[in-house]
Amino acid sequence: MTGTGKTTMLYRLAEAGEQILDLEHHANHRGSSYGALGLPPQPTDEQFGNLIAMACAKLDPQRPVWIEAESRRIGVCRVPDELFVPMSRAPVIQIELSRQERVENLLQDYGAQNPQALIEATNRLTRKIGGQNAQVAVSAIESGDLATAIHIVLDYYDRSYLYDLQRRNVPIHSLNLTGVSPEEACSKLRLQSQNLLALL
Repeated sequence: MTGTGKTTMLYRLAEAGEQILDLEHHANHRGSSYGALGLPPQPTDEQFGNLIAMACAKLDPQRPVWIEAESRRIGVCRVPDELFVPMSRAPVIQIELSRQERVENLLQDYGAQNPQALIEATNRLTRKIGGQNAQVAVSAIESGDLATAIHIVLDYYDRSYLYDLQRRNVPIHSLNLTGVSPEEACSKLRLQSQNLLALL
């Protein structure tokens, strides 16, 4: 889910010796209406595919690879079928975190962004979150209350992510990491992965 610190955790796993593939890094996009804020322009699809191919060439095919459960498109970049198909069939570990921790994570990610850019990104979601919700969220951003805006937008993204995961029709294994240190969270993820691999 948005705000669970997936990308940070991905690099914690890498530090612990796991293989990762950070698609958002290669796409220069975090995969939401706000995903391009503060990042360089996105590559073309061809460039994106080349970056992924070069990253995959460095991976050991005999070992697992950790990837965020992205949609087919990350901003304007399309995840190649050769990767997206096996991704969509892979088991999912769903990180659960308290709402407050998620809001705090998102405040760290977006709190320093230009308020006007945040407003524009929120307005792009008007049809999806509803006109009244968008208006309240924009007013909150204007008044410096970004936490309120985040709460409103999270409701939409939670529904969207759940729908995307459920239609993959693969096992979803929840792991509650509320109040857990980053080091312990990494250990719990690795243990969960080992348990899943033992069942395959």
